[in-house]
Amino acid sequence: MKIAFRCDASERVGTGHVMRCLTLARAAMTQGHEVCFFVSDIDAALEKRINATGIRIIRLPSLEYGCQQSSVAIEAEYETSQQETEARYFLSTVAGYQLDWIVVDHYGYGEPWISAIKRAGYCLLLIEDWPHRKVSADLLLDPRPGAVASDYQEYIRSEKVLSGSGFNLIREEFFAEPCSSSRRVQRVLLNLGGYDHRGLSADILDALASEDFVNKLSFTVLLSQSSPAFSRIQSRSQSSEYPFSVNLIDHCDDMAGLYRSHDVCIGASGGSLWERVAMRLPTALVIVADNQKPQASYAEDNGLVKVVADYSGTAGSFDTSAFRSLVESDEVRQSMQDSSANLIEKSGSRCVIQAVENTKPEGMTLRSAIVSDMRDFYRWQKQPGARRFFRTPQLPRWSQHRRWYQGVMSDASVSLYIVLFNGEKAGYVRVDGAVTSSKSSSVGSSLGSSEVSILISRNFRGRKLAVNALKALVSRYPETRFCADVAPGNFASRKVFKRAGFQKTGGRRYEY
Repeated sequence: MKIAFRCDASERVGTGHVMRCLTLARAAMTQGHEVCFFVSDIDAALEKRINATGIRIIRLPSLEYGCQQSSVAIEAEYETSQQETEARYFLSTVAGYQLDWIVVDHYGYGEPWISAIKRAGYCLLLIEDWPHRKVSADLLLDPRPGAVASDYQEYIRSEKVLSGSGFNLIREEFFAEPCSSSRRVQRVLLNLGGYDHRGLSADILDALASEDFVNKLSFTVLLSQSSPAFSRIQSRSQSSEYPFSVNLIDHCDDMAGLYRSHDVCIGASGGSLWERVAMRLPTALVIVADNQKPQASYAEDNGLVKVVADYSGTAGSFDTSAFRSLVESDEVRQSMQDSSANLIEKSGSRCVIQAVENTKPEGMTLRSAIVSDMRDFYRWQKQPGARRFFRTPQLPRWSQHRRWYQGVMSDASVSLYIVLFNGEKAGYVRVDGAVTSSKSSSVGSSLGSSEVSILISRNFRGRKLAVNALKALVSRYPETRFCADVAPGNFASRKVFKRAGFQKTGGRRYEY
C-alpha cells in the first residue's frame, strides 16, 4: 500500500503530531508499505530527521486567512470554508501519487476536510487525542492508554475505533531499557515539548529558584531556541542567578538515553508522557492545553505521575510543594515506577498497521491496482457482454491478457484503480494520460486529455458504483481534464458519465 501522512509541527502545536506519525510510518515501512509525509509547517531539524529515515516530505502551500491562527485555541478545529479550501489544495498536491490510505493527525481538520477526502475515494485513518466530534473516517485511532472505544460511541461506530495502550505510538527504543530506581534525586530533566511557545520553562525555574530543597539539584532543560524561555534561561544561567546548575540544550538525538540519565522529569502531558511511563521515569506533570487534561487525570489516578501545574488557561502556577514531595520521597517515586512497569509493554504501531491492512472500508473506495489483481481484471472481462463496447470486443487469451496487464502496470502514462465496495473488489477504472496535468493542458491521450474508462462487475451493479467511482476520480484529481469515448448504443455508459458530471462535447466524446 501507499500511505500518506498529513501532519504539521510548529511552535504552537508542538512536534507530537509529526513524531507519532513518524513512529507509525516506520512501522508501515517494516511491513513493506510505501509512505510519504505531506506538511505545510515543519522546522528544518525535524524535516532532516524524517528525511534520514528515507521518508519523503512533500510541502503543501501555506495559505493566508483573514483571522489570525494565533488567536485560536491550539486544539480548535478550523472553520468549514478553510477546511474545504485546504482539502482541495491537498487533493491537488497528492494527485499522481496513487495513494491507498491517508493518515491525518491534525487538530484543525474535522468532518469537512475528512468528507472531502472520502469523496475522492481514499481510505482514511484519523488520529485523535480525545472524543469531541463526529467523523466519517474508516478508522479512528486514540493511542492513549486508558482510552476505550465506548468513549467515542456518540461520534463513530465502536468497531472503527482503535484505542488504548495496545495501539500506542511509542517508539521501540523507549522499551529497550527502563530507568533505574534512584534512592536520591540529583538530576532533573525539564522538557515541556518541542517548542514551549509560551515560555513556561523559565517560569517554572523561577518558581523553583526560591525553594531551598532544589539547591543541590542539577537541571537539564531541553528547549527549542525559538521558545521565548530560551534566552531568559540562558541569560540567568550564564549570570549564575539560579541557586542550582542548569544545562540548557536545544535538541537531543537520543531521548531514551536522556531519560535514563535523569532521576526525575518535569514534563508536559502530551505524547511524551507515555514515553516516560514506558521508561518508568518518575514525572512531575505539567498540563499546557485543555485536551491534555483527560490523560493527565488518568495518569495521576493510576499512580503514574504527579500533576504539579495546570497552564491550560490564561493563568497557572507551579506547585513547588507537590514537586518537593516527589523529589524527597523514595516511596512515591518507586510507586510510580511500579505502576508504570506493566501498563505499556511494547509499541503498538505494528498493531495499528495490521488493523489498517485488515480493514474493509464501508461503501465505495478506490485503490491502486497491484499485480495480484490481474486475474480479477480478466474475470470481469469474461462476463457476458463486458467487452461489447470495447474498441477490441474479442476476449484475449490469458497469455495475451497477462502481457497486456504487465505492460500497463509498467506504463507511467496509465493508471489503474480497483473499485471496492465494502472492501470487496467490484470493478476497475482505467485512466490513460497524465492525471496531474492542468485542465488547460492538452497533454494526455489521443483525445486531448486523460481518457477514462470503467468496468463494474455484474455482481455489483445497481449500487451506483460506476457513478460514484467517476465522481471520486474527478475529486481526487481536481486539476485534471478528463474525457471518455462512449460507443454508439452504449446507453448505460452515457447515463453513468452524465450522472458523474461529464458533458457530451460531440459524437462519442464526453468531457469533465
